[in-house]
Amino acid sequence: MEISTEVVETMIETAGNASIDLCLNAAPATAPIGERFYQHLAHLIVNDSEAVILSGRRPGIDELNEDILPDSAQGFLDRGVRNVVITLGARGAFYANAKVSDYCPAFDITVKDTTGAGDTFKGTYASDYLRQRARGDWDIKRAVLRASKAAAIKIQSAGAQHGIPWVDDIDGFNAPTKAPSRAYSRM
Repeated sequence: MEISTEVVETMIETAGNASIDLCLNAAPATAPIGERFYQHLAHLIVNDSEAVILSGRRPGIDELNEDILPDSAQGFLDRGVRNVVITLGARGAFYANAKVSDYCPAFDITVKDTTGAGDTFKGTYASDYLRQRARGDWDIKRAVLRASKAAAIKIQSAGAQHGIPWVDDIDGFNAPTKAPSRAYSRM
């Protein structure tokens, strides 16, 4: 979303018409995309403030909280998005598709630098999607958990690229999750 909305919409529509699974990381979301383009998205990954903008709410007034995240994600699903992930920073992430919706809690780790955490999350999610699809399955919960682990590993070191984990690092990561809030108690 760092380029014009018109160009983004053209890419979304082109991918959709070619049956290409497109993952839109709507950052930074400065304006919503047209309603008809959501049907072409296999994956929409946004943070909570970007979800506010894309869902047509008023930034700074209609902030998302844990109580309305399911409704917000469902709104994107109703528009045709197949998988929705709303990242919540230190509070974890919320994910939804036609089969499941739930919270993924954050990990209880020492944060050194959050630079690159979002990119690490999104890259890990996308690569896990491709890995799962190559095996013939898809489990959004597994992909979000893996992406959350990768981001947690990343923020324990300084710098944008330093600390982005390798597959073995993610597989071996076993930090405890943060104490669940009321919203996370469903996990």
